[in-house]
Amino acid sequence: PLSCFPSEHQTAMALSSTLVAFLAASDVQGSWQYLPCRTRCRHTALHMARKKAVPSEPAYWIDEMDNVAINDDGNNRRIKFTIRGNPKVLVRHRTARGFMYNPSKASQDLFRDCLLEALPQEYHPIIIDSGDSDSDEPTVMFPEHEFLKLSLTFRMKRPNNHFIGSKPGPGRLKPNAPLKYYNNRSGDVDNLCKFVMDSLNQVLYADDRQVVCLNAIKVLDSDGDCKGSTDVEISVLNDEDENNIIM
Repeated sequence: PLSCFPSEHQTAMALSSTLVAFLAASDVQGSWQYLPCRTRCRHTALHMARKKAVPSEPAYWIDEMDNVAINDDGNNRRIKFTIRGNPKVLVRHRTARGFMYNPSKASQDLFRDCLLEALPQEYHPIIIDSGDSDSDEPTVMFPEHEFLKLSLTFRMKRPNNHFIGSKPGPGRLKPNAPLKYYNNRSGDVDNLCKFVMDSLNQVLYADDRQVVCLNAIKVLDSDGDCKGSTDVEISVLNDEDENNIIM
């Protein structure tokens, strides 16, 4: 009987499924626009699902070769470390529904977590419970009475158009790509400094007001995949530093 044969709708659906399976297996690009609307939607859904399955890159991380260098010798105490990841600026606090919030809080927490993961346990901030929650401030490497010198090097992530075929990777920089400096919208250097200084509050020092000498530079990253990093060095300000600063 005629009912044994598939209908036109069933045939179209079977063909659409076959085409979607073929495109998914062969990863043909640019062919989806010639397919029926229903098939295009299925192919787009497959593509988006495959894209979401790829794990996203962390905002900050520390390479195995990046060691935290610490000199704990009296008044010459200093710490030096590198946090990998494209540097971010500190976004101004905003108000919503009558409450003020920090839009950079999530990024700052990730920055701190990376540092604490690499920092030796004996230099972690220690909170001593005195019974008064308002006065319980952590004991940090640089206490409040010390004045500090902070040096920051921001290595900004390069845009894809700096690489051959717009594919980042070691040795793939274009010959005409900027070598070190690049005037783009990657953020003002002062706001990059504010992000780091505020992030290290009650982690390495009691308050960023202790920083009385600040050196900062923003350059393009030329190391490896050029994904960006932040070099940080903090030291106790001594007489020699003061003589070099005040001419």
